[in-house]
Amino acid sequence: MLIEYGNTVVKRTWELNEESPTGYSRVYYVLTGEVTYEAADGRRALLPGCLYVLPSTIPYHVWRNPETAFACTYLHVDFSSNRVSSLIEFRVEEGSCLEHFIAAVSAAIREERIELLEQLAEAFSAFLKNREGFVPNSEMLTRVQRHILRHISEDLTIERLSQLFSYHPNYFIRLFRRETGYTPYQYIVQQRMQYAVTLLNKGLPNEEVCYACGYTDSSTFTRAFRKYYGVAPQKYRKGFRKP
Repeated sequence: MLIEYGNTVVKRTWELNEESPTGYSRVYYVLTGEVTYEAADGRRALLPGCLYVLPSTIPYHVWRNPETAFACTYLHVDFSSNRVSSLIEFRVEEGSCLEHFIAAVSAAIREERIELLEQLAEAFSAFLKNREGFVPNSEMLTRVQRHILRHISEDLTIERLSQLFSYHPNYFIRLFRRETGYTPYQYIVQQRMQYAVTLLNKGLPNEEVCYACGYTDSSTFTRAFRKYYGVAPQKYRKGFRKP
């Protein structure tokens, strides 16, 4: 699922300090700048002319040198049936299919071709298949995630989910967290918030988004959205989230 996108020159104060797994991956094609990525497995420079896929299941810290302009084309993507367990890097060679892919993404962003961007993100998921760090979900996790996505507008509880998939609630939580880095409850909140952003970016009114995301009243939805993003849904706009 495509969540966010842009061609941008990042602010001098830009920094990412993801203290818990995001549940989605940031995909960067670095045009210019000096950018550093750090996680539990080490520190790396993100180099111009390279494409990077950041992890969805581990915390990380990314920062830029404010003395050099950091320009990039980026996507935020939830790869659904796969997860990204470590930083993935591609050197983009001149004339390669990856160079043409990035050019298509950049053009689709400029032209606001959202459906095309979603298709390109899906194609990129196929390109990542069998790459180290791009990990298919277990059958259990895939089934659970599909159920959550199909029923995102309904009352989803850990007790009901664990019963549906024949697990004790505590064991179900441990299994889910072991594979993803976060709990089923955190995943449900992530998916509801990401779906809310998708609907808001399409221009749907707040109340309609509220019910579509499984909330029973707009005030509860607004509080949850503000807690997650730091801003009310009425004030959210495309590009609000950090690249």
